[in-house]
Amino acid sequence: MKETPLSNCERRFLLRAIEEKKRLDGRQTYDYRNIKISFGTDYGCCIVELGKTRVLGQVSCELVSPKLNRATEGLANTCGPTFIKSRWKYY
Repeated sequence: MKETPLSNCERRFLLRAIEEKKRLDGRQTYDYRNIKISFGTDYGCCIVELGKTRVLGQVSCELVSPKLNRATEGLANTCGPTFIKSRWKYY
């Protein structure tokens, strides 16, 4: 998903709304949407619902032996459209 910068007008509008503690959807400062968390049947799968917004999260991992020449070093790869811009077309 491509990030789009805010215009100066949009930025000022949002900053003013924050200062005045106003929310664009009309809710008060401490009002919140209903929250529902469901865990999928597969390990690492979760669906979170905030009001009418639904998000699916999926994680996975794999344990592998370290390289012989770097036996005391670890590696943690993170993959996603914000990390691999060349693969954005697939998301």
